[in-house]
Amino acid sequence: MTMEPEGIPRNRTDAPNRVYYLDIGAGTWQGTATFRVTSWARLRHSDIGLTNKLLVTAMHVIGRLVGAPRQHSTIVAKPDEGAFGQADNVLKISKFGVMLYLLDEQYVLESNGTGVVVRAKERLGPVPGLFTRTFTYTAEIRDEGMAATYRMPLLGAMWTADYRVAPDRRSLAAELLCDWGRATEDTRLISAPA
Repeated sequence: MTMEPEGIPRNRTDAPNRVYYLDIGAGTWQGTATFRVTSWARLRHSDIGLTNKLLVTAMHVIGRLVGAPRQHSTIVAKPDEGAFGQADNVLKISKFGVMLYLLDEQYVLESNGTGVVVRAKERLGPVPGLFTRTFTYTAEIRDEGMAATYRMPLLGAMWTADYRVAPDRRSLAAELLCDWGRATEDTRLISAPA
C-alpha cells in the first residue's frame, strides 16, 4: 500500500475530500442558482472596479426580473490523477437557453484528506472571450465528506462558499457570501456514473 507523506494511504476511500468529490460528487447535477446584492452601499464603496459593479448589478436585476437561472454541473471523478485524486467539473448557469456563466474546474485533492486546490476557468455572459479569466483557490472538506468550505475570488471580491450534502447524498445546498452579496445553489443528482 502506497503511503502519502502525511501517512494517509492513497486509496483510502473515507478521506473527506475523496468522499465529497469521488463518491458523492461524481455525476450530473441540476438545480437553480440565485444571486442578489445585500448591501448597495457596501457595493458602491467596494474596490471591485466598474466592470464588476456593472456585472453584479446586471446579475441582480436579471435574477429579480426573470427568476432563478438553471444550473447544470457534471463532475468526473479521476481517483488515480495527481497525488491523491482529482475531479473535473463543468458548471453552466443559464436562463431561457442563454449561457450566463460557464466554469471549468479541476479539483486537485490534497493528500492530507481534507484540502483541495481548485484550478478554474471562468466565462461570464453569453459572449465567448469577453469576460473570461483563469484563477486558483482553495477548499476544505469536512464532516466526513458531507460539507465543504471554499474561499474564492469572484466578481472582484473574496467569497466564502459553504456547501452541505443532504443525508440522502443526492442533493446539495450552498450559500456564497461576500461583503455586499449573497448567492445560493440548490442542486440534485440526476445521473450517477455507472
